[in-house]
Amino acid sequence: MTVTASDTELATRAIFGRVTSPQETRRRLPAFAEVGLGLGQIVDGELPGTIEVLPTMWASGSRRPMISIAATWVDTQLGMLAIQALEPRLVVTLELDVHLFDGIDGATSLRTAARIARAGSSIVVARMDITTATGVRVGFGHGTFMAAPDPTRTMPSIAKALARYQAGQAPLDEPFARRVGCERTAPGEAVMPVAPYVVNGTKAIQGGLLTATVEEAARSADPDNRPLAHMHVRYLRPVRVGPAVARAAVHGGIGEVDVHDSGTGALALIGTTHAATS
Repeated sequence: MTVTASDTELATRAIFGRVTSPQETRRRLPAFAEVGLGLGQIVDGELPGTIEVLPTMWASGSRRPMISIAATWVDTQLGMLAIQALEPRLVVTLELDVHLFDGIDGATSLRTAARIARAGSSIVVARMDITTATGVRVGFGHGTFMAAPDPTRTMPSIAKALARYQAGQAPLDEPFARRVGCERTAPGEAVMPVAPYVVNGTKAIQGGLLTATVEEAARSADPDNRPLAHMHVRYLRPVRVGPAVARAAVHGGIGEVDVHDSGTGALALIGTTHAATS
């Protein structure tokens, strides 16, 4: 799904209150709070979650979730475990990988379970399973997180962080790529603005949302425009100036993607993708 320049303009106008439609006004809220993820409490080291999958989350031309939506689930849920392990230090995502099986197609309700695989004094590695409501495994993901080097940079407590995902969320009532302002600008290229509705507490584009540029660039570089089943990304620098620009090369369904902060010229992310086979 692409976004036109007028969509981005409307989003910007909505942020500053110059339009009043409910959909546009909602863009004042963070998009990562509208991906259908609800979280429970961490018990015996495990954090459970639920996901309501809406058609607005599907990859275009399919009934499976966008891989970038799944990356946002993984980044958010595993990030909670990292926050608990490293609190009160600010947590930074270093690496994510996400994998969706064909059985996820058409699912409307999913369950997640996340645990830490290993935690040190400054690095946390965690893993997450994704299943259907009946317990069939349809995906998984991993994440590596780091405490920010500056110990004076802190985060809210894990209780406050979890509370955001336990009080109910607004539904995603427009396609995800449009919601985050991600636009395909050429074959193999996608852009995303640094806007209030996509940034985290450090004023950088939230890591899971940033993968929308990876997905859109990779799919637009694929002659068959196939949905993605696998994604792996390494975060090198935050995107704070923007826009983020992703450029992809795809061969046989396998993509290599670089994302730059065009405002600084810095390479922010490197990623690989693999198209779904069905």
